[in-house]
Amino acid sequence: MRTYLSLLALITAPVFAADVDKDGASGKGIRVAVVQQEANPGKPEENRNKALQFARQALEQGADVVLFHEEMLVGCVSDLRAVAEPVDGPTTRAFQALLRGSQALIIYGLNERDGDKYFISATVVSADGVVTNYHKTHLWWKEKGPRREPSFYQPGDHLVTFDLKGAKCGLMICYDGDFPEMTRAYANLGCSVLFWMNNRPSRGYSEVKDLAYRNSMIIATSCCCGKDELGRKCRGGSNIADATGKLLTEIWDNEGIIVTNVLPDKVSALRADNPWYHGQRQDLYR
Repeated sequence: MRTYLSLLALITAPVFAADVDKDGASGKGIRVAVVQQEANPGKPEENRNKALQFARQALEQGADVVLFHEEMLVGCVSDLRAVAEPVDGPTTRAFQALLRGSQALIIYGLNERDGDKYFISATVVSADGVVTNYHKTHLWWKEKGPRREPSFYQPGDHLVTFDLKGAKCGLMICYDGDFPEMTRAYANLGCSVLFWMNNRPSRGYSEVKDLAYRNSMIIATSCCCGKDELGRKCRGGSNIADATGKLLTEIWDNEGIIVTNVLPDKVSALRADNPWYHGQRQDLYR
């Protein structure tokens, strides 16, 4: 009965899809979908069911990759150990089943349990299973309760890249991106697309623009909406920016999907001519 009610709620849930680039229909570039979903802390089954519905709609719009927000399944909760999942747990398997017969990828925010350790993770899933799994490297510490992340989680110790239609891509989670060195490091690794997931009141384009144009990096950014575990309003602001720093699409305040086409093959030439990238004396910072 509980599952039935969750699915019934999905049928009536509003969905706002924004598609601002028609090039995807002709097969050019990579078709990126970002889902903005309510935080809904501590309700993994409901969140999983809703995410599957959103992912299905994004795939129907031709998405090559679907990005969800940080800690999508659980959010910030004090009973983490009771609700965290392993990386190959029921949510990954559900996405894998949805992707069967498709070449697309889904990237979602997992509260991960690995033995007696816990991580905030960005898990990349294909029809074949887990492609890669990134552990958040910078844990937010300046807060009490479940948002004081070092009290619950282990930090990751390395960056992660993966391939999407020939483009090298990177992952970062919330506080990671507040350090500009993170985006620069991925640029130095040769990434042309960066997926940035967040769980906070908002993460709008104004916080993405400089990172995108200074590094000639396509950045897809996700954030939750609705109310968090403290009842605070989350406006979201999920967005996609191209490698010149131009805003392609965004969504505020509501649940929904934004979809657009991006062109990673243009990044190399842009980066080669970018004075904010090639003017840096990297030897001074080692």
